[in-house]
Amino acid sequence: MTDTTTAGLSRRTLLSGAAFGLVAFSAAGGLAGCSSGGTAATISDTVAALPTYVPITKGPKPDLPGNDVVQPVYYSYPQDSELFTSVTGKVADGSKTSGFVVTYTAPPPADNSFLDYIGGLTNTEYDLTFVPGDSFDTKFATMTAGNDIPDIVEFLTFAMPPRFPQLLDAKFSDLSEYLSGDAVKDYPNLANIPTASWRSARINGKIYGVPEHRPPFGSVMVCRPDLIEQLTGAAPAPKDKDEFTELCRAVTDTKAGRYAIAGGGGSSGVDWSYDFIGATFGVPNQWKQSSGGTLTHKNETGAWLEMLSYIKKLWNLGIYHPDTPSLESAKAKTYINNGTVLMHLDGISALLDVTMPKGIVTGGIVPFGADGGKGANYQGTSSFSFAALKKTTPARIRSQLRLLDYLSAPFGSREAFTLTHGKKNVHHTGSGPDAVLTKTGEQMINASSLYRLAAGPQVLNTAVRIDEQLRQSHAWQVATQDMLVKNPVDGFYSPSATSTQSANQAFNSVCNDYVLGRTNLAAVKAGVKTWTAAAGDKMRKEYSEAMEKQG
Repeated sequence: MTDTTTAGLSRRTLLSGAAFGLVAFSAAGGLAGCSSGGTAATISDTVAALPTYVPITKGPKPDLPGNDVVQPVYYSYPQDSELFTSVTGKVADGSKTSGFVVTYTAPPPADNSFLDYIGGLTNTEYDLTFVPGDSFDTKFATMTAGNDIPDIVEFLTFAMPPRFPQLLDAKFSDLSEYLSGDAVKDYPNLANIPTASWRSARINGKIYGVPEHRPPFGSVMVCRPDLIEQLTGAAPAPKDKDEFTELCRAVTDTKAGRYAIAGGGGSSGVDWSYDFIGATFGVPNQWKQSSGGTLTHKNETGAWLEMLSYIKKLWNLGIYHPDTPSLESAKAKTYINNGTVLMHLDGISALLDVTMPKGIVTGGIVPFGADGGKGANYQGTSSFSFAALKKTTPARIRSQLRLLDYLSAPFGSREAFTLTHGKKNVHHTGSGPDAVLTKTGEQMINASSLYRLAAGPQVLNTAVRIDEQLRQSHAWQVATQDMLVKNPVDGFYSPSATSTQSANQAFNSVCNDYVLGRTNLAAVKAGVKTWTAAAGDKMRKEYSEAMEKQG
């Protein structure tokens, strides 16, 4: 499944603008008004341990193995006889469960037999509000401004609301005593969620939700390995910047209308595959921290200037598709599919595109160091969202956590099959790999968005078999798993980081002008100073003070 974000918002761009708070730094006047007393959220003197990771090893054996970083591969759905039971005993407490979740499809009908069926199995009645992605932020603000907050609320980790530490502190339950460390073992399916995914739900030193897992890889340079091998005689495996340049030149034929790379344009500026090429040149994952604790933003590094000059070289060589400065992501995917472009930066889920024409296979370029050293891949948040529980009694919290534990049933369990297939002969026919959704199932199951409240860790499996795609994605993950580079400020909150759009756009515009030959490197260096004065110094101060407080 490929997630979509709100119109005009790039998930990668949003992630670069703000980190999620382990400790919230409270600037005067910057973060007031969300707690019951109208003051800033209380900064915890202690930091709750992340939940202990206890992987579930029962169930069908994967075709290709995984771990807490690499996703296992299942080319087809397991047979019914291979499924195991992951939840025993009563689930919820019998009361109604209200929820607020994002959706990118038409909502299900009000008379929803799927939700009724799952409600019977989990001992609750679901009353969910389905919010379209393009209006989620505004409706979220309206919902949280009132006193009628649903039992379970989805927070999108790539687009957190303003002053979220105060909001969580004021209106949502601190789940630390129930989930921190070994306490999570009371909920085995939650303990099966990899540690990295929980970091986005630990705010102000407290655990505030259950994450919807994603693999930790930030992005991938998607490629057409079949066409590259056909054109060059070898699989794409560059070891340094010179080999990458030669690969790009070898597959580019401007007369034939074929180009090595397609970047992408957007409201925040042109993306020249910054995450891939930047990591190649040692550009930090947003920030780097010196041994003395000093923070330096990626824009302020010499590596950024080296990367930019290399991108300019590729542009001058005609490597990039000429539409790159204004190219929409959907168009870039079309170019990949038809062979007009052979590489494009995207999210890792792009490697699981079941809509590609038959016979087309995509893979990923394994990262490398510009001078031949070890490659790097920016680590993402490893979650799409987390489900927070409004403030309530301990008994009610435990009931809701049992419910989320059920909804987090892992692939290969009977519960997971039921959550994706519903009731036999109503929502699906057949069994195991031959199970097929009925028209009713297609209409109701995915649209019901229960997986937005909680879901088991993602695996590499699709309803339509794309074995080679899955193998390519798995191979890329295996090759890249020890290259992940963290952002040192992840887990800390800067008020100023949410208001840097103008400064970022201005800096991106200067960088774009340099690549396109409209200005010189001196202008970029001047742009760095302007950006630092307008945004960088404020964020640096706030992050540094927050990190110092944690100790």
